[in-house]
Amino acid sequence: MYKEAIQDAISMHELPSKWHSDLINEAKTVANKKKEAKHRKDLRKLNFATIDGEDAKDFDDAVYCVKNSNGFTLYVAIADVSFYVTPGSKIDKEAKKRGTSIYFPETVIPMLPENLSNGICSLRPNEDRCAMICEMSIGLDGERNKYKFYGGLINSKARLTYKQVEKHLKKLSDFKQAGVRDSIKHLKDLTDLRLKLRNQRSALEINPKEAIIELNKNKEVKNIVIKKSLFAHKIVEESMLLANESAAEFMQDRLDLGVYRIHENPDASKLEVLKKHFKIPPKAVKKLSPLEVINLCLKQANKNNDDTGQILVLQTLARAEYSTNNLGHFGLQLKQYSHFTSPIRRYPDLLVHRLINSSLAHKKIQTRQNELQDDCENSSMLERRAEKASRQVEQVLICSYLKTKIGSTMNGVVTGVTDFGLFINLEPYFISGLLHVSDLPDDRYYYLSDRNALKGKRRGGIYKLGQKIKVKIAAIFPLERKINLVISNGE
Repeated sequence: MYKEAIQDAISMHELPSKWHSDLINEAKTVANKKKEAKHRKDLRKLNFATIDGEDAKDFDDAVYCVKNSNGFTLYVAIADVSFYVTPGSKIDKEAKKRGTSIYFPETVIPMLPENLSNGICSLRPNEDRCAMICEMSIGLDGERNKYKFYGGLINSKARLTYKQVEKHLKKLSDFKQAGVRDSIKHLKDLTDLRLKLRNQRSALEINPKEAIIELNKNKEVKNIVIKKSLFAHKIVEESMLLANESAAEFMQDRLDLGVYRIHENPDASKLEVLKKHFKIPPKAVKKLSPLEVINLCLKQANKNNDDTGQILVLQTLARAEYSTNNLGHFGLQLKQYSHFTSPIRRYPDLLVHRLINSSLAHKKIQTRQNELQDDCENSSMLERRAEKASRQVEQVLICSYLKTKIGSTMNGVVTGVTDFGLFINLEPYFISGLLHVSDLPDDRYYYLSDRNALKGKRRGGIYKLGQKIKVKIAAIFPLERKINLVISNGE
């Protein structure tokens, strides 16, 4: 089922998954390109470290932090893909066509050939690597004061995992290199300050539960576990946010052109649905901004441990996209934001690197705004395609796993209401099934669009969003990703 699921996603979404021989040959040639040191700042003595998941192979970023009496100096080193992948090359055209790497359980379709993505571009430990450096001065209050970008040469001193860093922070283990230990301590102090500032600017804190699908030797699902959120994740996240914000500010201040990651205000009609679900009084609503409404709903959802509420908030928000128009980022509450930190796996990040490099080299930018806007829109579309393909494979695998549970009763929550039935989220399995309106007991139900509910004509019973419900799995069709549900015991 595993191979079939991936092949089905490749076919359905027309994913480019193979490398032509001429691309492989070009990749071999560029991988041998000499690391020119004369135009790069030599930072090989600094104690950079990468922090990633256990199974990561492409190391986009490495971090190093120093604290002194004036504050912090944070170095974020990002793989210098632009040095190897030049505009208009065969690899560049293929990367643009792919837009992003696509991740499935234990498999990835990379944006770049593997000898680049996992090889010469990857910031592997104890190997000299070309990098784009964002060096930032940050005050003792956590505020970013100054930043600068330049080409660097680094040699990462450690390949750390999130779990290793978490254990170290809890004093359950230690790192051999004193310089790496000091850097992690300073990163921890800086992150504490940055999280306070994040809270002060009311950036959204949405933490929906994420599934990790564990496979056995035969690539069958053996377990579905909830991804744990660690402080180590926040250390990397806050460092990357700072670098991404600096990249956006650089383009805004110094260039006529930029590639921004934008997130617009939520749609007013969707906000109305959210207000009704969380029963926010009309008087209170009038005084609240969209940001305050969203944060109030999130606070309520977190307090009640309401996963459905978090999902509804997510559904209310606009999608983040790429654009040459700097419209700010609603979710992060930042005036400008970009994607700079993952050029191995995201094409827009590579575009940002090229724009910054052009400015540093005092070269005129060759791309016009309308061409760059086309690239942004194409990248947004390819990102959506990648998400759909990844989710499709996950759903097929989960459905296949649940075939052994046909006839079982389980707890669910209504996450969608239509005129033909209810979509029920099966909470332990991160997937929804359909409870058809004709299978609802003891009445005929009609759809109330203004209340997002189904109501019985005779008895007046109501099924609505967020309602907890016991259901039984009646049938499963894995490749179609369909689960048919019925009410448990006719309740």
